[in-house]
Amino acid sequence: MESDFVNITKDGGVQKRILQAGQGDHPQTNSTCKIYYLGTLEDQKPFDSNIGQSQPSKHILKRGDRCKGFEIGLQSMKPGEKSQFKITPEYGYGGDGNIFKNVPKDAHLRYEIELVSFKLEKKKRWLMSPEEKHEEALKLRKKGTKLFKDQNYQIAKQKYKDALTYCALDTKEGKELEASLQLNLSICCYLKDEFKESIDHAKAALKINSNDQQNVKAYYRCAMAYLKIGEQEFALQNLQSAYKLDPQNIAVIEELQKVKQYLKLAYSKEKESWGKLFKDKDQDEQQLNQKPEEKQNDQSKDQITQISSNPLKPEVPENISKNVNEQQESVSEQTEENQQSQQEENIVTQASQQESEIESNINDLDKIVIQE
Repeated sequence: MESDFVNITKDGGVQKRILQAGQGDHPQTNSTCKIYYLGTLEDQKPFDSNIGQSQPSKHILKRGDRCKGFEIGLQSMKPGEKSQFKITPEYGYGGDGNIFKNVPKDAHLRYEIELVSFKLEKKKRWLMSPEEKHEEALKLRKKGTKLFKDQNYQIAKQKYKDALTYCALDTKEGKELEASLQLNLSICCYLKDEFKESIDHAKAALKINSNDQQNVKAYYRCAMAYLKIGEQEFALQNLQSAYKLDPQNIAVIEELQKVKQYLKLAYSKEKESWGKLFKDKDQDEQQLNQKPEEKQNDQSKDQITQISSNPLKPEVPENISKNVNEQQESVSEQTEENQQSQQEENIVTQASQQESEIESNINDLDKIVIQE
């Protein structure tokens, strides 16, 4: 009955009568709606319809494909609903009509629409407010976490990266979300053996500096990745930083103990190696001190001088020539020994410095206080 129609616009330009109730939410702007519809003029003559098709048509709400009254009516519906609408010319095709649909000017229209379902299209990022971006980032993080739990680390990693592109809320909540995404990326990379990238994401979380709890996680994940690439000293530094923020953290304490013991053993072995070098050097010096010093033959030198000054330049006697060669070899050997001695002194100096540094490192490790 005509009396069953109700106004859905204040001026009565669009009226509605529900034939079959639906359930759920109303479609919003940019929603893709699946519909069956029939448009008729006042004399019941159809001008637009998809009735009889095997599949419903897709209509993007508020894109402007149909008249204003159609859009208003569709947006008032729920999935599964079937309704009829009466539309005045102001909400129809107005004084121009629509020659493509054979709608005359100033025509009153009727529509019967069935909303099968709709899907809300995601708003473009650059059109979103910071709050809307934050909500989208939360949704993407949730999807990433589900994938992570299913051990789909690569896809989860991509979801977390996508979520980061929506982080724009400059508040404590926004910073915590961004830091959590960096931490999630760090653990994904770690589990995929991408240790350097894991460190980069953990450091990015530290730069955000959202709160101590997240910073502890970031330091810890840095440390674990450093251990995987053999950088125990960097791992130790990060574990110490984590321990300062949370001295009760069991995981940090356990790893700190392991790294401390590992480095003490490594330093001790290195110290032993340098100590052996000192011992070998002392033995070499003792052997050198036991050798008789080479004596210079002054007499031979005088003879050579006399012969060289003789204008007749007689041949040098064989015994003198042999003596000269021996002296030259002696001087050459002495020069080489001096150079070798200097090199050995440099090595010993370096070794001494290295040993002192190792001793200092061991002492520093002993100073680390860890709650047992």
